[in-house]
Amino acid sequence: MLLISPKSNSFPIPSTPFEAEVMEFCRLWHTGNEWFTFHTSGSTGVPKEIKIHRRQMIYSAKMTGKWLGLKSGDKALLCLPIRFIGGVMVVVRALVLDLELVIVEPSNQPEIPANLSLVLTSLVPPQLQYLLQNPSLLSSFSIAKGILVGGAAISKEIENLAAKQDIPIYLTYGMTETVSHIAYRSISKTTDEYLIPLSGVELRLNADACLCVRSFVTNEVWIETNDVADLLPDQRFQILGRKDFVINSGGMKIFPSQIEQHVQTYFLENGLSYLCFVAGLPDEKYGQRATLFIESQQAITWENDLKRYLLQHLSSKQIPKSIICLPQFIFNSNGKLDSRKTVALYQETSSIES
Repeated sequence: MLLISPKSNSFPIPSTPFEAEVMEFCRLWHTGNEWFTFHTSGSTGVPKEIKIHRRQMIYSAKMTGKWLGLKSGDKALLCLPIRFIGGVMVVVRALVLDLELVIVEPSNQPEIPANLSLVLTSLVPPQLQYLLQNPSLLSSFSIAKGILVGGAAISKEIENLAAKQDIPIYLTYGMTETVSHIAYRSISKTTDEYLIPLSGVELRLNADACLCVRSFVTNEVWIETNDVADLLPDQRFQILGRKDFVINSGGMKIFPSQIEQHVQTYFLENGLSYLCFVAGLPDEKYGQRATLFIESQQAITWENDLKRYLLQHLSSKQIPKSIICLPQFIFNSNGKLDSRKTVALYQETSSIES
């Protein structure tokens, strides 16, 4: 663990490559570097290279500071890689808002310092789950203004654990192109089903019902996402699923994320712990059929019970037509599940076996 004040531009000798990487970014910032290059996570394809101007990053940091009421001297925990936007913006907030930066090595089980009062951190879902499953670690966040989680969908288990906490925990929505989060919803204390955009963010839907974002962080240019959304007149919104993941089965559009939420709830209620996702496989009659993939070394014995449970919450057309158990899913370099490659490998293996 290392504690620094990035705005001071006076740093100790780094003891790890990660600390050195953080300090090098700070030095580039202090020399007035205007453009920074980042890569998208690649969760839906090949990672893209994106250049972002420092003024966009400054505006994003100020939006977060205004939202959470951050003040000079507040301590922010950095435990994410800074080659991605979610991690580097923790550093930029410290630079712009004069926060103290607490650096720990990126890990799904970060070493939370027990002797410091942390006001802010950004996490990915596995890190938040680890934090919530080890309540003793939460004492460091007793005066927190925001524990932010993003980068991927969160499970029902995480939501249930977060809802029991008094500290402010927010699920955030954003991407590299929007310079990290542009919206949030509370998943602790008072929970909210809809995401709320930050001040200065404008939203609309395109012809495919996908969310579009415009703000100073996007250089006042409309950014079209692949996220199909339900957008209310007051600009609050819900993400229904990704356009490129929608399953078209016999003319009906099926959103995998909606099925996955109910599957996760079934797991939770029955004491089961599995990774899973829903994807479309080719079907001669319907074009595509919804298929549930479960990471398991053995075949499951509760398939019929699961389908009966799902029928209580979903229409019959949304129920997965088959359940496939795979010994191991594929993950990308950012630690995110790569469902496309997992399905492709399954299809390739099945074809060879046939």
